[in-house]
Amino acid sequence: MSKEMVKDTEDKIADFKRFSFVLLSLSVFLYIGSIIPFEGKETTDQLVLLSTSYISIGIALLFYRKISKWKKLLKEES
Repeated sequence: MSKEMVKDTEDKIADFKRFSFVLLSLSVFLYIGSIIPFEGKETTDQLVLLSTSYISIGIALLFYRKISKWKKLLKEES
């Protein structure tokens, strides 16, 4: 790998780490919103919050898998 490709991969790793952290923070916020009771909240609202929370956790996990692949690739190349 050239230095440019290594730098690009390291930048991608940093970006994906940030995206994952934001998605995990969002999922925590949505989960808390789904379990805190308030007047007028319906079951559909709770299901939407929970499903969005789980989807964002899933996407964050996919990002972490990509990060681990890229780190392994960088380790093998160096």
